[in-house]
Amino acid sequence: MAILSSHLLNAITGKHAGYVKIILSNLVNNTSHFILETNTDEGGRLSENIEIELYRSYEYEMVIFIEDYFKKKNPGKWKNRIISDIVIRFKMEDDNKKYHIPLIISPNGYSVWWSE
Repeated sequence: MAILSSHLLNAITGKHAGYVKIILSNLVNNTSHFILETNTDEGGRLSENIEIELYRSYEYEMVIFIEDYFKKKNPGKWKNRIISDIVIRFKMEDDNKKYHIPLIISPNGYSVWWSE
């Protein structure tokens, strides 16, 4: 089984982005199929690695709900934001790999990459 993990960092404070809601789904013929809903832990990570039985023809989608996170952190400035959710679509094609998808997030932008 492939292992999926993630880590969110707050670009404004430089701290871990804890308690951010994440929904993972797979996409088949442009239809989303729910896999998991979870939150990052206090350290901004998925609390445990997610083991996924791969279907190589599937694309996966991770939705990171940053609106509530930043709204709680700085409610007065929340009106100045443009991004409410981050949607990342990706493929996992090797059962023996760990797919780690870290993000640096802010109310108006984000950076994402893949590492093993």
